[in-house]
Amino acid sequence: MRKHTTIILLLSLTLLSSCGAADTAVDDPDLYFGDIGVERQLLTYRVKSFVTQGKDANPLLDPNGFPLIKQLPNPAIRPIRGSYVENAIQTARSYMGTPYEYGSDRREPSTFDCSDFTRWVLLSSLGMDLPWDARSQAAYVKAFAPKTYTSLRRARRGDLLFFTSYRGEDPASYKGLKPSEKPITHMAIYMGNGKIIHSASKKSGGVRIDKITWRQLNHRFLFGGGIIPGTQT
Repeated sequence: MRKHTTIILLLSLTLLSSCGAADTAVDDPDLYFGDIGVERQLLTYRVKSFVTQGKDANPLLDPNGFPLIKQLPNPAIRPIRGSYVENAIQTARSYMGTPYEYGSDRREPSTFDCSDFTRWVLLSSLGMDLPWDARSQAAYVKAFAPKTYTSLRRARRGDLLFFTSYRGEDPASYKGLKPSEKPITHMAIYMGNGKIIHSASKKSGGVRIDKITWRQLNHRFLFGGGIIPGTQT
């Protein structure tokens, strides 16, 4: 009887250790690649037909050469509990489980990559039409957020957070990197209490809520900022 019990315990320990190893050694290309380069695909959809604000001959441009035009919530949309942030968070939650697709069609919400998700959330919840990829949304945040920050301690509910590429589960892999080695490849919406909602990869299940420590996001963090009225304290 003791022999059988010992064998069962050993098998259980083996299974537990193998599960941990499988979770650590992530075989998920989307996490490594992110949405870097996605703008090259999206340019086939997007048409340069923007009218710049006022008569500015030198408008702010995103990395793809499109004008950055400040967006505000549609005044016809009523804030939930007095906060436009809650409109965005509620809409983001409604897309839970939506499949991930690199370079997803920005014209409809059946699939998302990370930047398509954040854009669609703000467009459908508030009428704020952001640029189409993560690098351009980062440029938008830097241009129009009252404040940006590089410490996650300053993140507020509804902020957009930007991250660099996944390099594995060893925190040391993210230390001492040059700026050129830290491109923006992922983004998410901060929900507060150390949690984000984002579209990370096919294997992770598309739109999901995670802790900020998921897949070393806390070590991959580049900067964040709030562009929804009411996100700043």
